[in-house]
Amino acid sequence: MSYPLAPTTCVIAASGTTSAVADLGQQADWMAVTIPTIDSATLSLQVSDDNSTFVALGSSVNVVAGTGAFVDWWNVGGHRYIKIVSSATQTAACTFKVQGFKI
Repeated sequence: MSYPLAPTTCVIAASGTTSAVADLGQQADWMAVTIPTIDSATLSLQVSDDNSTFVALGSSVNVVAGTGAFVDWWNVGGHRYIKIVSSATQTAACTFKVQGFKI
């Protein structure tokens, strides 16, 4: 049976490219990502099982500057800890809402 995990957030700070760590609560298969208003960029995902060593996972998502607030689904590959990485420095802090799902 599939079920959602508790929602959380991760933030890319102003003048930053990589978010703080988000703990999905347990290993997740998929993650819903609410993408806020951002500067045009390619977003990618880093994952970790131990909250120490992060590796890039999967392909990137191209996002153009806009009003944000749209949801995308990303395969997390059974990992618990994630970081969202932007190819462009963000001029303002960007808060992403994320929620893992077990399948």
